[in-house]
Amino acid sequence: MGKSTIPFIFENPYLNNIFIEAASSKQASKYLCFQKYTLEEIKNNNFKILVLDNSSLIKIVNQDIKLDSIFMINETNQKSINLKTSSEVIKINIPFKMSDIFQRIENYLIQKDINSKRIIRYGKFSYDPSTRKLINKSTFLRLTEKESQILTCLMENTNLYITKKDLLNKVWSYGDGIDTHTLETHIYALRKKIDSKLSIKNLIMFEEKKGYYINKAIL
Repeated sequence: MGKSTIPFIFENPYLNNIFIEAASSKQASKYLCFQKYTLEEIKNNNFKILVLDNSSLIKIVNQDIKLDSIFMINETNQKSINLKTSSEVIKINIPFKMSDIFQRIENYLIQKDINSKRIIRYGKFSYDPSTRKLINKSTFLRLTEKESQILTCLMENTNLYITKKDLLNKVWSYGDGIDTHTLETHIYALRKKIDSKLSIKNLIMFEEKKGYYINKAIL
């Protein structure tokens, strides 16, 4: 893993000073360096990760700035923050050690790199089984656990039909009163979400007496 620059933005002057000091330290981490940005710069750049405080998070969410992950220094030690954001928010409570923050972000980036190698890529979209994200350009859909299992089974067998019985066995172990209606309900909901969220139509197909399959024509 090469050295990564991690942007930060703070309303809190105390936290701002701590991270400015960390940014100027050359010995802090072999793999990371911090850099201060303004809200406007964050908005106009395609950053994937950001470190901030509670107040800055509110501004980021209000301006609908898209990020993969946010490390939030939780200055108020709130157990929950009622903000709707598609970004993964990782809370770090005060007090903290800078060495711990470096380590957490390093571990996160290493895991991200590992996960990226597992992503299944197609022409019009990609699928990340580790995060259950179906991604179409800049938009993504996070699947439920069962939806992910269904889609993974179908994608692992793109040249084959999968019968209802086989899907039930793979996803639900075909027991405890589970019937084909359960599978059909999940696939109906999955198709609808993929269509409405990602504008991908007819990804999952069904042929009577053969089963379900992935429509290879749109892969």
